[in-house]
Amino acid sequence: MANATVNAGTYAGEAARPYVAAAILSADSIANNYVSVLENVHAKAVLRKFSGAAIESATCEFTTPSAGQLALGEAILEASALQVNEQVCNKDLRATWESAQMRGQSSNAPADFTSFAAQYVAAKVAENVEINLWGGNYDPTDGAVAAGSGVELLGTSFDGICHHIVDATPGYEKTAAGAFTADADGTTGILTKLDDIVANAPSVVQADPGTVLYMSRKSLFLLQRAMAGIGIFQANGSDTTGFAGVGYSPEFVGAARPTTFLGFPVVAPAGMANDTIIMCNPNQLYFGTDLLTDHIQASVLDLAGVTGDDVTRVIMKFSGGTQIVDAGSIAVSRRSS
Repeated sequence: MANATVNAGTYAGEAARPYVAAAILSADSIANNYVSVLENVHAKAVLRKFSGAAIESATCEFTTPSAGQLALGEAILEASALQVNEQVCNKDLRATWESAQMRGQSSNAPADFTSFAAQYVAAKVAENVEINLWGGNYDPTDGAVAAGSGVELLGTSFDGICHHIVDATPGYEKTAAGAFTADADGTTGILTKLDDIVANAPSVVQADPGTVLYMSRKSLFLLQRAMAGIGIFQANGSDTTGFAGVGYSPEFVGAARPTTFLGFPVVAPAGMANDTIIMCNPNQLYFGTDLLTDHIQASVLDLAGVTGDDVTRVIMKFSGGTQIVDAGSIAVSRRSS
């Protein structure tokens, strides 16, 4: 097979959308609608939040209610200007591309090397967007939201959802020292954490049919392991009571993960921070970007004919940011140290 030829190209606005969209919209939380997405944000977006709406006995005159009136508030989503400057070795990437091409149509590999290089970088960018969406400027080990000695921020590209929740005053917040554990320990147990947040979340969160429990995939593993160790009783007549304690079946442990807890769906986004549980409706969590504007840009540059280096540079420019709408409609349980 002949060596691949890289056709350099610079795309802006709508022409850049296929490249930049692949980098942003393929992030796990965005692709699966775990959060609400605004794709037309110019630097800032105003998120409106409504509360209250009183019902009173009918009258012939228009009178405003004496209590519980409709109130309009707002939250500002600020999108940070972001850029991707990546350089890949053509020799290494070409071998991967040619190998995929040899597998035929089933490989789903693009027909030209330029698209493959952009696709490769876009996948890496999507991973970064996903991590920052939840853990941008947030340290899950102690709840820190700013860089400092001993602070391990998950991402630094923009403030993530967990950062905003810490900065705000959630409807319910429970913090405790120690990493989550796969048991019902009174302080760190994942079962204790979940039972507490479900029992103490604001009534508006408990009653919302769209409420979801967000946790990391590690926390979901801890939940599955903890549930596998819970004793349940079944009749077998092997003891004096006629019942024997057993754990959940091996099929449950190996074949499926818990998808609900006490009736609430459990969601484990790829970028969700460990030792943190969020309970709310996805319409309280927003990610904003300028994908539908003319300000995005994508470039694929082959330097072989310019500097002699056998490398391809992929450049993308876009914006991204997160915000929560109403902190009072969110419950959180997180690690404090």
